[in-house]
Amino acid sequence: SAVGIRSVGEFNAASVRGDLSQIIRVSEGFQEKRVGAIADAIADLSPRVKVVAVAGPSSSGKTTFIKRLRVQLQVNGVTPIGLSLGDYYCDREKTPRDPEGQYDYEAFGALRHDVLRDHLVRVLRGEAVKTAHYDFLSGRCHPDGGPEIRLGAKDILMVEGIHGLNPELL
Repeated sequence: SAVGIRSVGEFNAASVRGDLSQIIRVSEGFQEKRVGAIADAIADLSPRVKVVAVAGPSSSGKTTFIKRLRVQLQVNGVTPIGLSLGDYYCDREKTPRDPEGQYDYEAFGALRHDVLRDHLVRVLRGEAVKTAHYDFLSGRCHPDGGPEIRLGAKDILMVEGIHGLNPELL
C-alpha cells in the first residue's frame, strides 16, 4: 500500500509511532482522487445525464461525499443542484412504524413520493420548482417550503437520501 501498512498490526505500530496523521492524509488523498474520477465520468456524460443519485444508510457519509463531489463537478464546469430526500418526509403522524412502534424514517413509505415525483418530473422538464422542506421540529412536510431550483444546460440534479437508488423513486 502507499503508506506501507499491510495488516492491523502494522497499523497499530504506526499509531504508536505517531504516524496516523500522514496515514489519514494519504487516505483522504486516495478518496479525493476517486471522487475526482467519479466527477470526471459524470462530466463526460453531461448534458445527457441530468440526475446523479447518492444513496446509503443513515450516517454512511452521503453528505460528506456529496460535498466533495460538488467541488469536483464544479472543477469540471458542471453545476450541481442538490435535492435532499429528507425534505420529502411525510407528516410525522403518517410515518410508518417499525415492529417496535418507532417511526421508521428509512421506509420508502416515509417519503411524500407523490410530491417528490412531481417535482422531479417538472425539474427535468426545465421548469422552476419550489422544493419541499421537512420541519423536523414540528414533524410537518411543507411541499413548497424549500428553495426554488431549475436545471440549466450545464446543471446536474444531485438527489441524496437513503432511497436515492430505489427504482420506485424515479
